Amino acid sequence: MIDWFTVSYRSIAIGVLVLLLVGGGAAYFYWAGPSTPATPPTSAPPATVTTARFQTIEGNVKVKTVGTFEWVNADRSMALRKSDLVRTGPGSAAEISFFDGTLVHVRPDSLITIEETSEDPSTKKRKVAWHISSGEVQFNAPRPTGGGADREISTPTLRTTTHEAAAGGVAVQESGESNVKIYTGTARVETKTGDTVQLEANTQLKVDAAGKASATQNLPPVPALLAPQHQTEITYQDPARATTLLVWKPVPGAAGYHVMLDYNAYFNRPLVDRTGITESSVEVRGLDVGKYYWRVAAADKEGVEGSFSDFARFTVARPQGMGPGNGPPPPLIIESLEVRQSILQVRGRTEPGATLTVNGQHVDVAPDGAFNEFIQLPAEKPGRQLVVFRAVGINGGILEQKRPVMVGE
Repeated sequence: MIDWFTVSYRSIAIGVLVLLLVGGGAAYFYWAGPSTPATPPTSAPPATVTTARFQTIEGNVKVKTVGTFEWVNADRSMALRKSDLVRTGPGSAAEISFFDGTLVHVRPDSLITIEETSEDPSTKKRKVAWHISSGEVQFNAPRPTGGGADREISTPTLRTTTHEAAAGGVAVQESGESNVKIYTGTARVETKTGDTVQLEANTQLKVDAAGKASATQNLPPVPALLAPQHQTEITYQDPARATTLLVWKPVPGAAGYHVMLDYNAYFNRPLVDRTGITESSVEVRGLDVGKYYWRVAAADKEGVEGSFSDFARFTVARPQGMGPGNGPPPPLIIESLEVRQSILQVRGRTEPGATLTVNGQHVDVAPDGAFNEFIQLPAEKPGRQLVVFRAVGINGGILEQKRPVMVGE
């Protein structure tokens, strides 16, 4: 006998289950909509590489990376990070480039620590910092971009901060005194005793070993180099007997000058390193054939030294196929070269009575050795041309200089 009650109950239950399944599916399609391929996650922009690297390495430069105990030779492939140590030996130097464009030149016998090299991911503000335990550092910080930048230079007694473009130097003396010089831009200096000083361009601040700041001092202006100018070639028949005259424009108020001459532009092992020069020129005897770099800084009556000039490079050469002359070559100072189209005006000084030619053209020399002449250059060769000066002294000595000029079209 069929139990209709049981059949009806089962039928109702099955019907309810079907309705639930159908309703659930409809709800899913109603709320979720048709199925679509998943959107791949957007890749994050590449992170800024916030490291520092060696641009140049001269001599004995060592690095101790954070977490290690061994000093290793510096290498340009190294990436310098927070808490890494850099040490330069005697006559050695290194130039470090931070990711924000700041250049730091570490002078000989110095020890520095990389304190910070980072960028805030939200504001894009950059920060670089280094600590000088001993020695000297020169720095050049460009104008910041994006979210701005902080550059901090610290010593055991002070912390210097620059926010805009600036250049200067910071040194730690053996006495414990720290010196801060700002050549361009501005900087804020805070000492460990709580002094705060705002340094303007071309000023200096000294902080003693206890952290007490002295009064700020103005730095002398930068001398302008006159001769030999950059990229000059000087030809001597007998370089061992020749005298090269280094000449610069006098600086108003300067009591003396500091002159450096070296085989390279870092002046780590200078051939000439003279201070207390009271004239605006100095003679250097017996330079061998080769390339040389020179620069000058002015000092006031208290011995405060300003920024060095940009270097000038000159080359000493010996003329081919010519033997030694009968006497030392005459001095030859080119004070100015001005080109207008294809006309070159030259002004300068040489030995009184000397014979002078420029590109083979005779130049009149005044009784005091001065000359001022106009020379026709080849107009059919616009662009860079070499101008050859040749002076023959009264004793037969010969001096040649080659100077590049730009000739207009």
